Amino acid sequence: MRSLQAFTNEVDDIELAVKELNEGIDRSSLMKNTCGIVFCGFEPDIDALVNALANTFDFPFFGCTGIGILSTGGYSQSSISLLVLTGDDVEFSIGMTEDIEGSEQIENFAYTYRKCRGKLSTDDKLIFTYVPWLTNIIFDDIVSLLDDESGQTPVYGGIASDGWTFDSTYVFTDKGISQTKGVMMLVGGNISPIFTIEHSTTLTTNLHKIVTKAEGTVVYELDGKPVTDFIREMGLITDKTSVILDYLGTPFLATQKTKDGDEIDTLRCLGVIDHENKSCGYIGRVDEGSELNMVLISKEDIERSVKTAFDEILEKIRQSKDYKYSSIFCSSCAARYCLLIADKNAEGRAYEGRLPKDINVQGVYIYGEFCPAHGKHSGGLYNVLSNETFTILAI
Repeated sequence: MRSLQAFTNEVDDIELAVKELNEGIDRSSLMKNTCGIVFCGFEPDIDALVNALANTFDFPFFGCTGIGILSTGGYSQSSISLLVLTGDDVEFSIGMTEDIEGSEQIENFAYTYRKCRGKLSTDDKLIFTYVPWLTNIIFDDIVSLLDDESGQTPVYGGIASDGWTFDSTYVFTDKGISQTKGVMMLVGGNISPIFTIEHSTTLTTNLHKIVTKAEGTVVYELDGKPVTDFIREMGLITDKTSVILDYLGTPFLATQKTKDGDEIDTLRCLGVIDHENKSCGYIGRVDEGSELNMVLISKEDIERSVKTAFDEILEKIRQSKDYKYSSIFCSSCAARYCLLIADKNAEGRAYEGRLPKDINVQGVYIYGEFCPAHGKHSGGLYNVLSNETFTILAI
């Protein structure tokens, strides 16, 4: 499989933007099966962009919006990046769910998975899926459903982002755009996906607490006491209710049990404090029995950890003798984007000048990251949702 990449900083003139993208793709290099992955800022007219792309390219594509974009050339903000995957021995199947209005519609991801799976002549080896910011659902349930439905095929993707207004997050395929549906692409054939996750935490409070009362994404008690007492103990309590932007530098590390008894670490961003019932709502499920600890993230932690992640993935690529990698996908949390302050290319520098020949990077800053995490005991892969995390997929 090969990858081709086109990029433009033009986001106002859609006709010119798509013209530049079209000129960046060598059509003579396309093989039997081809697809496109598009990441763009939330500033363009997304409907006009998708229509223009669909009228220009004769292969299917999917994508989402993000507050920032990572491409082979590094970081950019208001931009559009198109990565084209093409090969004779791979297959791609793209679909969009029906509307997701609440938890009862999560099953729509299973219907779309089965429909996409039926179009492949080989087993699916990777699932890409992106969703807009959806209310009244638990995003972990999407990952769990696809994990169960597919028999633990790796799931990669996440929650589209915007400028923290949560009203301009879009996903799309060549068939159209949506703020209420999810998009999905299954990949089958000759691929060998590898993953890595970096949480970027170097300092913890060392006050590990057990979640003794929780429901979904809401935690009520740690060690039998209100969770707000723990935050007060840390000296970080606030009178505010919506706190998603206030606690970006102090997320919670949740060590949770897997179905088979292993453990995985995931970061959880604190979104809401309910002072009346002394509970905390997170962007991500926190199960009873989990260990929870507040941690710190700094700009220096972020930059160092992304270099470590690329060290790991590039070494795995170098060690591969039977498979040639062509693409590296990155998902970085929008919270990390904010913590980078003015130095937004800190994560982009982690790979600039280090990429092997013929490998492209396609990345986006999003509100939550879907990526397999390694079990702490078995080393096996488990599909999870993370927050404030940097993830890498290489194929």
